[in-house]
Amino acid sequence: MISAATVYAASAGVYAVVIAALVLWLRRIPEAYHKYCYPVLGIVVISGIAVALDAAGIGTVVVNEYPITIPSLLGDLIAYPALWAVAALLAGVGRRMLAITIALPFVQRASFTIAATTGGLIALVMLAVLVGGHLVLLYLYRNQIWEAAQSVSDEQRLLHWKGRNLLLFLIGMIIVSAVLALSGLFDNFVSAVLTQYMNLLIRAGFAGFLFANVTNIDIGDAGGSLLDEIGGAGDAGGGPTNPDPAD
Repeated sequence: MISAATVYAASAGVYAVVIAALVLWLRRIPEAYHKYCYPVLGIVVISGIAVALDAAGIGTVVVNEYPITIPSLLGDLIAYPALWAVAALLAGVGRRMLAITIALPFVQRASFTIAATTGGLIALVMLAVLVGGHLVLLYLYRNQIWEAAQSVSDEQRLLHWKGRNLLLFLIGMIIVSAVLALSGLFDNFVSAVLTQYMNLLIRAGFAGFLFANVTNIDIGDAGGSLLDEIGGAGDAGGGPTNPDPAD
């Protein structure tokens, strides 16, 4: 059977190709929008480095017979909160809501590792946190965050809407596959392949989506300063001004 290290090595190679493609793509994007592309490009780079370290066997520990790849764990703890934060910032949210969208994915990812390395009631509680956190994010993005998005332009609001739907779907799928893997439905090889495929799809998919639509961000107003101000512009007033439905 193909080893997990081989799967990691193949994944690292795909990441290298994706990173090269994104860098070349970045050259075709107007320079004024580069600062909005760098965060998601950085996420892909960090994840690629993490998988390469996993392939080399660096930072892997076994806890209660479950192997934890520390580089990928750290990469996930950075990537998922950052992706959700970008989606929220596209809506022009305030600092408090931004902090929530960062904290929830961080707790979710940590809870999965705890569930995988423990058992019994603790594992069940951690799985409930993992699934429940996604439901909370779904609620926030369809309600409070969507209301805040009414303060940005139609183009940027559409960009936010598509981005949040992409994350809700893809991350929902990886949560389902992770829970099924913990239940013993997949062997180690299938679990490793599914995890690497979904992780790459989420990161590369969101990066490609943002690169393709980044010019819809409003530069120079509350929406355009979203990454410079870290959502601070949304504090000035993100109440609903448009009755459009959430979906």
